[in-house]
Amino acid sequence: MTSNLCMKSCMVILSVLSIAFIVIISTGNVVGMDNVTRVVKHVRREFGPQKKPNIIFILADDLGWNDVSYHNSSCDIHTPNIDRLAKEGVRLENYYAQSVCTPSRASFMTGLYKSRHGLENVLAAGEAGCLPNNLEIMPQILKRHGYTTHLVGKWHLGFSRRNCLPNQRGFDTFLGFHNGALDYYRHTHGNPSQPKDPEVKHFVGLDFWENEKVAEDYTGQYATHIFVKRAQEIIANHTQNEEPFFLFLSLSAVHAPLLVPQNYIEQYEGKITDQKRKIYAGMTSCMDEGIKNLTDTLQRLDVWKDTVLVFSSDNGGEVNEGASNIPLLGHKAQFTEGGIRVVGFVNSPLLSKQVQGTNYTGLMGVADWLPTFVEGIAGGSKDPKLDGVNMWESIRYGTSSPRKEYLYEVGGNCDWNEDDEPLTMYGTIRVGDWKLHLGAGGINQRIWHTDKDHRMRLTDMEIDFNKMCSSEFNTLHNIRLDPYEKHNQYQKAHNIRATLLKKLKYHCRRKVPTVPKIERKEANPILREGVFSPWLDDWNYLEWHPTSADKKYFKSRYCTWDSFCGCTGSFRRYRSRET
Repeated sequence: MTSNLCMKSCMVILSVLSIAFIVIISTGNVVGMDNVTRVVKHVRREFGPQKKPNIIFILADDLGWNDVSYHNSSCDIHTPNIDRLAKEGVRLENYYAQSVCTPSRASFMTGLYKSRHGLENVLAAGEAGCLPNNLEIMPQILKRHGYTTHLVGKWHLGFSRRNCLPNQRGFDTFLGFHNGALDYYRHTHGNPSQPKDPEVKHFVGLDFWENEKVAEDYTGQYATHIFVKRAQEIIANHTQNEEPFFLFLSLSAVHAPLLVPQNYIEQYEGKITDQKRKIYAGMTSCMDEGIKNLTDTLQRLDVWKDTVLVFSSDNGGEVNEGASNIPLLGHKAQFTEGGIRVVGFVNSPLLSKQVQGTNYTGLMGVADWLPTFVEGIAGGSKDPKLDGVNMWESIRYGTSSPRKEYLYEVGGNCDWNEDDEPLTMYGTIRVGDWKLHLGAGGINQRIWHTDKDHRMRLTDMEIDFNKMCSSEFNTLHNIRLDPYEKHNQYQKAHNIRATLLKKLKYHCRRKVPTVPKIERKEANPILREGVFSPWLDDWNYLEWHPTSADKKYFKSRYCTWDSFCGCTGSFRRYRSRET
């Protein structure tokens, strides 16, 4: 596309100059160069190389499916600005993330399934692992294509050593925090009132950074306000720049702890009775206001016309902290739809007119954003090793999705028995309309939120609450026909089950070592003036060999079944090295 525009531009400019030369030769009159220059500038403006679009990716934390007005039949939470952007853009109604935050963010950054980037679990504050340094991630790739890159908000991809930090992984600027949650005013991580871990002290410390310096000047200011204001400043600073920008606004909202200025809660007084839900609603409204302020800045500074804006949640809502995923089953940390099917939309003047204001029902996952941004928007080429798919043309023009399946997780022993059934393999995969789940680590809890108001809504929707609690271990559902996962077809649809099992087996054998979940006492902020900061020398986890003590600790703390311990992920590979 760009090369064609360049060719047209060159041809028109040459034509203009040729005509000017002919006029000079035939008439002897000199054509004013100002006129020629004006024509050339007009041609460049009309046909010249177009500026690459700016990319803004807004990621909400733990936002539930039912927590935006355009999904919320009861309208107990009001999100008018999110609604407007969603309704004017393309709503992604068949879009998936991971069940918890770290794996989702890692898949977003790498374009890989979580079984192929190594960060399969939530990173705790004292863990030594981080997003593997051998993987080139989104900001690094976009920088090669001329973008400036900015992260505002939550990182949660590791900080144990300096080469794990955002500025070392491709971001030109960073303002935010490294852990999974923070106090919205004090900007600390950890709760001193929680029970002490017998092995690792419960860490509490300041976790707020501007690039690689501790940012203490923001203490007392509300985090959502800080992050939106910084995003506005980044946009304003780019109005005179030729290069495009990539802004990753990774909000802490609406993750616990439940804190928000009182004026955001007041609008829900007398309307929401559950106290957690009420505060959560206020936090959501505050986020919604911030998104309005951000888009107003884009419009006011005339940046919107060159911008693609994406909004997404990193996983399903945490119902114990006020969120709701109704009518979807389950919640954060589960692989039922309520845990992985998330709110998402795209809005941009670059979308074709026929798709603006429509639902996109093609299958899509969080790993697809990297090739969508790099190949589809920035004009780069896709790395064939990626699991993600370039969705830009499909979203922009409403064509069918190039993605036909999506892997949520896989693990365990990849060996099968004589009946061609998996032994200890577990995982979840979607192929076409069908979704297979093999349980692992205990009973596959399939629950709805127990709030009385939610039960009443379920009754109104003719969903029997009492029949939704189940201890079914393996499940198979046609998500198009059975979006609420009420009818398990695992023992009935034998051919479909066999097909999906083989797909899962294939992905199991492609699995890379899991980044080890080893927590270190050396990470305690009390050893570093009360601040969460890197405590290890730079190293690559692929070069690290856990000690016998590390393995023993890992097994006692994290393994539920002996059959899974020591035979999967990183320990499987390390054991073979030792022998």
